[in-house]
Amino acid sequence: MNNFVQNCRHMRADAQRNHASLLTAARSAVAKHGEDIVLEDIARSAGVAIGTLYRHFPTRQHLLEALFLDATNTLTKRAEELAIDPRPLDALVNWLHFQMDFAAQGRSMGAAVMAAKHDQESEIHIAYEGMLMAAEVLFHRAQKAGEVRTDVELVDVLRLVYGIVLATEHASASDRANRMFDLVIAGIKPRDSD
Repeated sequence: MNNFVQNCRHMRADAQRNHASLLTAARSAVAKHGEDIVLEDIARSAGVAIGTLYRHFPTRQHLLEALFLDATNTLTKRAEELAIDPRPLDALVNWLHFQMDFAAQGRSMGAAVMAAKHDQESEIHIAYEGMLMAAEVLFHRAQKAGEVRTDVELVDVLRLVYGIVLATEHASASDRANRMFDLVIAGIKPRDSD
């Protein structure tokens, strides 16, 4: 699919800086405009020529895929860091908040990028599966600690988090998503025995 992210490790220092600047500018543009980004505006915001953008990302699709991969890899790394937190539930909740932000950004990247999650040969699918494996570690730690019900599965919690993003996409109250998120967290905690 998109080998441009992998090739970043082999770039000169100035090319790596340009790559990072382009991703930062693109992330901001996607947050404002969704997949209807203007590549020339991104290049200008990153302080590079449009040709530089095209050398790193030959198409809009390549740029969106790179953003998705970058976010997925960041979430994986965050889950791995949180796996040593001595408070398993807090670590899981922290990561799920990051996941909710990621889900909101992912919806803005368009159907083509999201569909690539289901293509088992794609970098996006492989990175997404790696992220889920890292999250499972957090989830099972919280279950082992007795802080998450044993009859709950991570996939269901993630679907609820994604549902929150869908349900509040156009909501005027900015705290509504957090209130719904708190309800999900309350629902996965063990019930007090009567």
